Formats: sequence, C-alpha cells, structure tokens
Amino acid sequence: MTPLPPRRPTVRWELLERHLEEAEFLWTQWEHGLWSPERPLSSLAEGDEGRLRAHLDALVLGGSAVASRLLLPALASEEPSRVAAAAWALLSAEDADWHEPVLHHLEQGPEATRPGLLRALELLDRPDLHALLLKKLPTLPPALQAGVLRAARVQHLDTSAALDKLDWESDPVLHAEALRALLFVPGMQAREARLSRALSHAHPTVSTAALETGLLLGSREAWERARGSAARDALLALAVAGESKDLADLVARLKRGSPAAEVIWAVGFSGRRLAAEALLPLLREEAQGPLAAASFAAITGLPMAPPFLVEAPADEDDEDSEEEEAEDLQAWLPAPRGLPGEVDAQAVETWWTQRRDGFTEGARYLRGTPLTVEVLARALETEPMLRRPSLAWEVALRSGGALLVESRQWTQVQRAQARPLRNQRPEWLTRAGARLLGRQGDTST
Repeated sequence: MTPLPPRRPTVRWELLERHLEEAEFLWTQWEHGLWSPERPLSSLAEGDEGRLRAHLDALVLGGSAVASRLLLPALASEEPSRVAAAAWALLSAEDADWHEPVLHHLEQGPEATRPGLLRALELLDRPDLHALLLKKLPTLPPALQAGVLRAARVQHLDTSAALDKLDWESDPVLHAEALRALLFVPGMQAREARLSRALSHAHPTVSTAALETGLLLGSREAWERARGSAARDALLALAVAGESKDLADLVARLKRGSPAAEVIWAVGFSGRRLAAEALLPLLREEAQGPLAAASFAAITGLPMAPPFLVEAPADEDDEDSEEEEAEDLQAWLPAPRGLPGEVDAQAVETWWTQRRDGFTEGARYLRGTPLTVEVLARALETEPMLRRPSLAWEVALRSGGALLVESRQWTQVQRAQARPLRNQRPEWLTRAGARLLGRQGDTST
C-alpha cells in the first residue's frame, strides 16, 4: 500500500493577522509607556513590551509565507506602529533576507511610512544593515539622512566615515543629528571645531543639539552657554552637576513668579533641600502645583497620593496633550509633566515641617534617601518611566557620554547599558561644574 504524502500544516491566517494587529496596537502602547508618569521599567518590560515581543516573534516564526502575504503589504500602511512592527519582523527573519524590499520602501516609499521604518531600525541590532545604510547615506535626501543617523546613534555606532561625506548645512534636522552623532566619533579636535561653530548657530534645532553634545563631551564653551540657556538639557545639567551658584540661580528663577515648567522639573533632580523649600510656595498655584509637587516629592519622598494629591483622570480628548506627547516621542528628554490632580499645599507643608530636620543642607536626596551610586542605579529600575531619561542624562553627563542609557530602546537593552553604573566610585556623584570637564569616558571602578 502506497503511503499517503504528509499533510501540509494548515496556515491559520486569521490568527497570524491577529498577531499583526496586536503587534500594531501594542507597539503604540509601548511607545507611550516609555514616557509614562506612573509605570516603572519592570511594569513596561513585563507588560506591553513582553506581549509586543511575543507577537513579533510569532510573525517572525511564520516565515516567508507570512512575510509575503502580511508583512510586506503592511509596509505601505498609514499607521507608523504597523509599519514599524512589520519592518522589525521582516528584518529579524531567520529563513530569508528581506532587507532589500524594506530599504527600497524606505528610499522610494511614501514619506508617511518613514517614521515607522526608521523606528524599527533604531531597535534592530543589525550592524551589517546599519553599515549598508551608512554607506548609502550620501545618496539619500537630507531628511532621510537625518533619520538614518539617528538610528545609528541610538545603536551607538561610529558614523565618522559617513559624516565626512554629508552637507551638514543642507538641513537643520540633519545638522542636529550629525552633531549628536559626534558623541561616537573618535578624535576630539574635529568634534570641538564643529561643536564650537554650531553652539552659536542661528537655528535653535542646531544650537540645542550642539549644546547637548558639548555638555556630554565636557566642552567648557557648552557649559558656559548652558548657564544662559533655557534648554531642557542645559537646565538639568545645571541642576544635577552645576556649581552651588548654578543651583542658586535656578532657585532664584523659582522665586521670581511664574517660573518655566522646565525649571520646576529640573530642580526636582537636584536633590537639594534648598530646592525643595523653594518649590513649596508653588504648590498653591493651580497651574504649577502638580508639577511642583512631583519635583518636591522626587527630592523628599512625599507620597504622591491622598491627602497630599487628589489625582484627576487625564482628559483623553485633549488634542493639545496628544500633540505634545507625539512630539515627546521623538525627543531625547521628555517634556515636564506631573500627575493631574489637586495639591493640598497645607498638608504638604505640615508633612515637611515634621521631616525637614532629617535633610542636611548641601546633601543630595532621591525620594528622601541620600543619593548614592547604588540609589541612582536602583532608581533607573524603580522611578516612573517619564523621569528615567533625566536620571540617565546625569549618568551620561558624568561619564562624558560613556554610560549612555537609551531610554527609547528595548528594556533589556536599557538594563544592559545601565549595568556599569554600579561600578562607579562614590565620589563620582560629587564632582560638579568644572570638575566634570576633561573626564570623558571615565568609567573606572
């Protein structure tokens, strides 16, 4: 009797389509979770990210049939999260190489699909693919050059060969990304010349990027410019690693009336009792109270719960908030944001009166605990996601960019990048201002 040929397994397309739909939804959820004012890293890792990676893995395991029928058509979607999920799965395939159609779509497809494609590249550990893109870089339009440089920078790649062939001045966004890429380019002399010119550039996108990179590389000129800047990274640098006069200036700005939200946010990372007490009067301001309470709590450990803060539900229909959040998803440091609600200033003041003497003037605190390297490392695990990029900024600043935690990477990548922090000496957290300069790359134990 002739044996029957083996049956081909039935492909359950409705299930695979569901995997793609769920990956699209969870990708969006995960992106917003990276800036959550409430969730810590573990919550995101075990929740949205874990589920997202499971659906992506299912699409990869589906092989070429799934790639051809579902993933390639998804590259033309108008939804960035669907494009990103499809591109990530295609470029992670184990049974075929799909990089040519993906890169063709990146170069020739609709502009609306580029953000999703580039986001997938930021998250892909594919040095071969990034090298190929960097080789192509001079032939791409400036906007796409900027996106490819950003993806390579998020992967901490040396882009020096490509940078030499680009016309930096052709586009402000390209110029800014090229300046940020200098962090991973060897040869300080060439970097300093570029940065020095860009610090006084007329376009704020360019000058802000130069300031950010200059601070990380220990540029004296960048540090001096930070003292007169209202940029987010400059204010945070002054708050966490400035001289005493720098913190005094920030506190003075708090007391002038209607201080900028960026200043209120920055002083919360200073950890100083002086800053905490300067925040107290702002708790009575309706517009600034919740943000001031968040910064005060970050220093002192005030519980952000009743009776001190009565949370109000976020308005899901607030278009301005949605636009701001979308903009933040492209940023290195997210915008200041406090939990919505009403602050009971009197209750906070009474709480502080009972605890004030436990805080030493001049010492730094995080949630009421004296700040140490161990406490800072633990905070990267336990603090709300919204605050982590600013904590990571201090780590990057103190290490001259050598310890750079990419707060928009997969959580396991972030954890690996943060691991060397625990090896720093205690005095690593005490250097300020000029004493930080000239210490690029010092990660000694």
